[in-house]
Amino acid sequence: MKRIIRKYGPPIFHCINDFGQGSLAALIPFFIANFGLNYYQSASIIFCNTVVASVAQPVLGYVADRWRVPWFIPVGFSITLVSISTIALATSYEMILALSLIAGFGAALFHPEAALLVNRMQSYELGNAMGRFAVGGSAGFALGPLLAGGVYVFGGQFLWLFTAIALLGVLLYLYAFTGEADTTNAGESNSSAISTHTGTNDWTSFGKLFFVIASRSILFSVLSIFIPILYITVINGEASASSLALTMYFAMGAVLTYMGGALSDTLGFLKTVRLGNLIFLPSVLVFIFVPNIWGFFGAMIPMAFGVFSQYGPITVLGQKYLAKNAGFASGITLGLGITLGGLVAPYIGHLADIYDVQTALITLIPVGLMGLLMSFWLKEPK
Repeated sequence: MKRIIRKYGPPIFHCINDFGQGSLAALIPFFIANFGLNYYQSASIIFCNTVVASVAQPVLGYVADRWRVPWFIPVGFSITLVSISTIALATSYEMILALSLIAGFGAALFHPEAALLVNRMQSYELGNAMGRFAVGGSAGFALGPLLAGGVYVFGGQFLWLFTAIALLGVLLYLYAFTGEADTTNAGESNSSAISTHTGTNDWTSFGKLFFVIASRSILFSVLSIFIPILYITVINGEASASSLALTMYFAMGAVLTYMGGALSDTLGFLKTVRLGNLIFLPSVLVFIFVPNIWGFFGAMIPMAFGVFSQYGPITVLGQKYLAKNAGFASGITLGLGITLGGLVAPYIGHLADIYDVQTALITLIPVGLMGLLMSFWLKEPK
């Protein structure tokens, strides 16, 4: 039983952590209605969540490279989910910003060590394994809005459900990754450490990959924020159903993330990234310029493939380019791969305040084009 949980533990914990991350975007209409926020202020909540993670995750990844810190995993997702629950007690916009920032630190603590755990435990089909891990995060982003949508029915106190989920995750971690299991993992860690120190770092290729990471992160973050807003303001949907639209998008993402990981084992990591960008660009044009329910949901599947299929392959590419510092690489690919876009989101929100949501979303086109062009400048790692 423990062996099975250890195999699927990383994606399960990734799902638990990203419950919290995914719920924030779905709570944006709730914050707008209850605190009278504009689009810039709403996007700033995501900014606070991501700015601390963007700074902390590379540092914590470097720590994970030098020392084995397995406790980062349960402590990280616990901080994330408890912070989201505490938003139920928020009485001001500033308190929401502070709790969003704390939740971002929890995510920063979780991701590098969790990605290294996958690397340590997987001896073959790394793309498939990293795909499963990425699917866990995508599933968390899908289920987070669904759970957070309960606030529209039961009120803010419903958010304490996230703390209960964190407690269950901690108990599962203690059962599967302590005692005998911990000894096994320690051996895997030592083996991994030996292989890591004998590898080489290709900083030039990783520097080019960073632009692909930044492109995907911006696409991911901006769409996460504006899918519910677009659904309400342009499609004229109900606010209570906006979180379901986001859940549908992330649910597709969970399936397509796994597909991207499996595809990368046969097609290649870099070709999978290129394919994702090629499919994203025409689908986002339909999403923006066909402002009705058919364009909204019709573009969602290919658009989700373009964003989510890259997640696992980019993570593996980063670890291969920086073979000596896989934890640092994971902090960038998994960490900034989710959070970096949140730094840009307030400016997109400001454009939406000045013009409209559709005009603001046009910025996704040059961003996606940048990711596509930079992916063709990269080479498959040795």
